[in-house]
Amino acid sequence: MNREELGTRLRALRTERGLSLSQLEAATSISSSFLSLVESGKSDITISRLLRLADFFDVDLGDLVEGSRVDRRPLEVIRETDGSAVSSAAEGVTIRFLGHSRWQLSPRIGEYEPGGTIDVGEGESAAREIFHHHELFLYVVSGTFELTVHGEDPVRIGRGDGVLIRDGADRVVNVGRGVGRLLVVGLSTGA
Repeated sequence: MNREELGTRLRALRTERGLSLSQLEAATSISSSFLSLVESGKSDITISRLLRLADFFDVDLGDLVEGSRVDRRPLEVIRETDGSAVSSAAEGVTIRFLGHSRWQLSPRIGEYEPGGTIDVGEGESAAREIFHHHELFLYVVSGTFELTVHGEDPVRIGRGDGVLIRDGADRVVNVGRGVGRLLVVGLSTGA
């Protein structure tokens, strides 16, 4: 995903709703000066902030990152260079979309730097798009991760481990020493 395309999508969503940058700041607690930089393609944005904006605008994160796609074919191949990705150096996480938001399956692969963390805030429905599905399958391609689900004690999973989570994860952290890769496939709830 390039910054300019994302900025254009965000500006379009804001202006379609007749909002000023100040109004968007008041609603999301993201500064209007920063939002202006993002809209003009001059700044990156963290995944957490992007999720907050997607939640506010009531759009899927995938639509925000890759744009809405409506065509449907019996076979869809996603090549390594296809699709979109969102990256946050501040959180140490890059998420690559392996499908399209219109699919019922929601495949993603995340690359986490050591200590890279995704926290799903309460009430953030766009954040739940990544880790909150009715059923969610995680597979550790490389590294070691710690998962927190529904306030339970964290569970550690490593390379080759697969996990089925019902009703979503709250926190995912790379606790390993190297870069970790986590395949996430959720079944969209349609909500």
